Amino acid sequence: MTASESDLKSISTELKHLSLKRQQLLERRKILCIFQELRNRAEFGQTEEAASNQYEIDNIDDKLTQLNKRSAGLQKSRNAILNVSDKKNSMKEVRFTSNDKSVPGDCTPGINVFYVEAPPTTPAPTVILDVESFPTCPCRTQCPECRQFIVTETFTTVSSVTWLVCIMTALIGCVAGCCLIPFCLDRFKSTTHRCPKCRTSIKTVKKL
Repeated sequence: MTASESDLKSISTELKHLSLKRQQLLERRKILCIFQELRNRAEFGQTEEAASNQYEIDNIDDKLTQLNKRSAGLQKSRNAILNVSDKKNSMKEVRFTSNDKSVPGDCTPGINVFYVEAPPTTPAPTVILDVESFPTCPCRTQCPECRQFIVTETFTTVSSVTWLVCIMTALIGCVAGCCLIPFCLDRFKSTTHRCPKCRTSIKTVKKL
């Protein structure tokens, strides 16, 4: 911790203490003023107790004046320390423009250098809003039901293309179970996109 930081900490602590003391004195003065007003209304006159209360009120006013002066002085010292630290920080800042050709490591020690990172080379994920352009893999889109931006879930189902390929392989002569291969491959099936939140079917991509 530097000297300025320790000074700021001590000044802040003393300001809090002075504020608490000032609040206590104000409360005490308010109570004494209420008692004095009640005594005056009861027409007891200037008794010894009334005179002592007035003396205490005057004493509290003097203490409040001293506390206000002390607080004002501490606040000025605090502002001066903050201004000095702000000037030091502004002198340490180094800004590079597009014309600067500074090499990292050539900077003066003790000076803060800020480097701007280059943007990522990978492109941002595209959001497909046209359901007719859906691929066969999961994609980012907006659900037409819940209106949330989601990544679709996909599952495949047997379609007419699957049966057509099965019949064609059977006609060629692949009758020993090879005609069932299209039922095991997703490339011969239809792909259905579904919302993972509301479970609504968005689009079915067919092969034909």
